[in-house]
Amino acid sequence: MADLLAEPSLDHLRRQARDLLRAARAGDTTAAGRIRAVADALTLASAQLAVAREYGFASWTRLRDEVTARTASLARQAEAFCEASIRDGTGRAARMLAATPELARYSFATAVILGDAGRVRTELGRDPGLAAQADTQTGWAPLHAASASRWRRLDPARAEGLLAVARMLLDAGADPNGRTGEAGGHGGWTPLRCAVAGAANPLITRLLLERGAVPGDHDLYLAGFADDNHECLRLLLFHAADVAQLARMALAAPISLNDAEGVHLLLEAGADPNRYADDADPLSPVIYAAIRSGCSAELTGLLLGYGADPHIPGPDGRSPYVLAVTQGRTGLAMLLRQHGADVTVTGTDRLLAACCPGRVPRVGAVRAAPAGHDRGRDDAGRATT
Repeated sequence: MADLLAEPSLDHLRRQARDLLRAARAGDTTAAGRIRAVADALTLASAQLAVAREYGFASWTRLRDEVTARTASLARQAEAFCEASIRDGTGRAARMLAATPELARYSFATAVILGDAGRVRTELGRDPGLAAQADTQTGWAPLHAASASRWRRLDPARAEGLLAVARMLLDAGADPNGRTGEAGGHGGWTPLRCAVAGAANPLITRLLLERGAVPGDHDLYLAGFADDNHECLRLLLFHAADVAQLARMALAAPISLNDAEGVHLLLEAGADPNRYADDADPLSPVIYAAIRSGCSAELTGLLLGYGADPHIPGPDGRSPYVLAVTQGRTGLAMLLRQHGADVTVTGTDRLLAACCPGRVPRVGAVRAAPAGHDRGRDDAGRATT
């Protein structure tokens, strides 16, 4: 009994039946014997039944149904595999491929995502239009998929293949600035954004920039989160036309991560130290946001050194100095004083400062201070005598 392939082809099985019938009618006794073992007449239906029985199925219909089921199942797996290769950071795609190696050969899409340059070259040679053909469900074109593929990290040996695939797609007419059909909150994703965000792929990022990809503020922002030693961020900043005008929300990423190097790269490239959010929201006070995020004195000092305003209060009305005081960060409070910050501290602020860890025993003493008594205090907001 023959074994049905894990990825069977109904067309191939039909050809087997036709070839069997043709051989039997041409006088091949072995072929004729295979057919007559299941039916008396040498017909196509009899040949199909013979093929089905040899694969262990009672009828051609049952064989056909099994092939259809397996093909549909593999199609669903391939769809889930492509999604995991782009969106999942747990290694699920690698586990799927290990369990079902047939996924690698399933389609042009899986070849693109895996960086199978040979297969992609062959398919593009047959149909160059594949390079710009977007997926009907996601709106992603092949260049988006190659740029976003996590296989550079899942299997570093595929990095050069992914780069070669991206280059082939561009050579075949793929748009380096094409946006996906997913509107999201930022008008869809470009291949550059795909390379910078989930994939953090500096090789493809460099290629796209060299081929005319135009970086945006959101690209700078996402590059700030990339785990690539700031390679993508450096590339974007080098190719950006005017970082001072472009960077509106970019600083928010390294500030949220307490990443002094990322902040320095943006400021050195010309980012405005007082811009923290995009145009859709009110401008956030940068220094207040840095302190609220628990940023180091080094990072806060960078912002101040490049001209960040130490006076602008946060949404709760507290100044950056008061926030530092109530957090018990005396060194940071001193740094703000050195940069001319407003050092007015109310009795309530001193109470909050006294409630910081390790200072609870002084709450009674602070409560005894007269309301509005703001003189005679140290940088932690504690009353002095």
